Amino acid sequence: MNANQPSIDRIVALVARLRPVSPENITIAERNIWGEIARLGKHPQEVAVLKQDLQTLLCLPHQTAFYAETCIRSALGFWLELVKRIGQRLLPTPPDDSQLIDIMHQVFSKDCDHQWIDGVSDETWLELASALDLYGFDQDNLAQENVIEAVRALSYRIAGTALDRELLLAEPMLEYFDSPFLAQNAALIPILERARIGETSPTDGDFREIDVLLDQCIEVLDHTRRKAGENGISIRLTYLLALLHQLIRRQRELLEFIVAEDRVAQSIKLMKVLCDAVKTRHHIKGFVGESVSLLSRNITDHASRHGEHYIAEDRAAWWGMARSAAGAGAIIGVMAMLKIQLSTLHLPPLTEGLAYGLNYSIGFVLIYLLGFTVATKQPAMTASVIAATLVDARPRDLESLGDLAQNVIRSQLVAVLGNVGLALPVAFLIAYAWPALFGGLLTTPEKAINLLEGMDPWNSGAIFFAAVAGVGLFLSGLVSGYFDNQARYHQLASRIAVSPALKWLGARDANQFGHYLDAHYGAILGNLFFGMYLGFLSDMGKLTGLPVDIRHVAFSSANLGTALATLDISKFEDIFLWAVIGVLVIALVNLIVSFSLALYVALKSKNLGLINVAELGGLLLQRFLKHPLEFFAPPDKLSKFQPPH
Repeated sequence: MNANQPSIDRIVALVARLRPVSPENITIAERNIWGEIARLGKHPQEVAVLKQDLQTLLCLPHQTAFYAETCIRSALGFWLELVKRIGQRLLPTPPDDSQLIDIMHQVFSKDCDHQWIDGVSDETWLELASALDLYGFDQDNLAQENVIEAVRALSYRIAGTALDRELLLAEPMLEYFDSPFLAQNAALIPILERARIGETSPTDGDFREIDVLLDQCIEVLDHTRRKAGENGISIRLTYLLALLHQLIRRQRELLEFIVAEDRVAQSIKLMKVLCDAVKTRHHIKGFVGESVSLLSRNITDHASRHGEHYIAEDRAAWWGMARSAAGAGAIIGVMAMLKIQLSTLHLPPLTEGLAYGLNYSIGFVLIYLLGFTVATKQPAMTASVIAATLVDARPRDLESLGDLAQNVIRSQLVAVLGNVGLALPVAFLIAYAWPALFGGLLTTPEKAINLLEGMDPWNSGAIFFAAVAGVGLFLSGLVSGYFDNQARYHQLASRIAVSPALKWLGARDANQFGHYLDAHYGAILGNLFFGMYLGFLSDMGKLTGLPVDIRHVAFSSANLGTALATLDISKFEDIFLWAVIGVLVIALVNLIVSFSLALYVALKSKNLGLINVAELGGLLLQRFLKHPLEFFAPPDKLSKFQPPH
């Protein structure tokens, strides 16, 4: 048996007596602790044994890594760190009873132990520490040395991480001015060296300069984050920023412990931090969520810049939106005809999916380049605008923020009407003229009936398939924001301007082309993605046997127009009404799903809660009940509230 095992077993038994059945029940946990305090008061010999056990375990040598590295990201980078965590979850390393991190994992063996430990008040823990006679704990021990060595290691890691080329490219001032990351190391090491040789013990005054330098480090990181909103950000840079924040936070926690006058009280705070770190060190969800939060914020910020173009703020813009949506509807009517023709080729599923995807992608890109508007592309963009505006809106701005949301709703409705209003008649005219032009029907009556039946909201999967399309619309917004972020981060405009391959354009034209691509790169790729998503999804259903398909309001209305021109009225009168209702339901589901997902991601990326949206929703409901027509009629004047840039 390991020499430390008896001590570990006794501490495990102590924690088991304190642990509540439910980690959320802090009241029971505190009651258990007070009960244990009363019990220990009657067993002084057990107190002496437990005190010795704690001293033995906390004074184990070579525990620098426990204090300096537990739950701190490694230098591996995001992807290798993620693989490492997955590997640890699947095949954890065997415990080592000579290491505090493994001992702590044995003592706090339940996955949620950190929740009740953190929930119990510091005062209650201090009473237990007093009952265990920890105020008589020998301070001149290896625990202090371990913490000092951990501070030294953290200081070097902070300085070394700040020299990473990715961070220096994002914040060039670190190369041209004195870096606080390097300065904190230069100032701290002499203090720690004097403490190591026993010359002096560190005091709060010794670390005052270090604290100022760490504040400056945080300011540099915050400045880099703000610049990333304009210049873009990479996963690597996101990882480095999060790592440096972790290192600085842990450094401060250990420095506070070293200079604390009440070492036991500070030990309680450190215990909570380290217990949480031990229990969450291999968590994947939190790691991924924290890592992508800044990246997702920049993606949604870039999406919101596109979203501002989808909001009509006055009467002229509202009519412009209607014309823009009508232009898109005309092109969608042609795209629907091309898809029907492609289906008659009976291509293999993957080839057919590629053909459909290219039809959609080229059509959507053409719509975008011509300045037209696809209504269902709006929610993923305008949700980001609303979330960005909620960040800056103060309570007194709620009324003017309501103006913005009302403009979004009006713009969305007129865009849907514009798409449907021209997609349906264009498709009808094409199908009606097809026999005269080409000597046969555009599609068979059986296929036309299938098109109508596929729109029935109750007797087909139209609602679910519309939701699937809504997910694609949301994802296309993320794709647009991601590639806009990449274009800014990699300085696409300036790199194209100096590309040797474009010398034949001349400096001026190459520069213009670079800026054009920088402005439209994300939107073009987002449209290409959405087209391929729509094209491949139904054929993936055929390949896998899964009931997966898509329903998009503009294409559904075009299909309705095709069916009307193809069939005799006697053949579709029974299902015509349900098909019309289906188009309306498909429109609603497309919009709700894409908007909800986009708004959720935008709110999470900006650390906002649903309470902010609820306040705005309540205001809009009041407005609708008082003046419902204002949500449909074009606005009379410019909205007083402008989205933040």
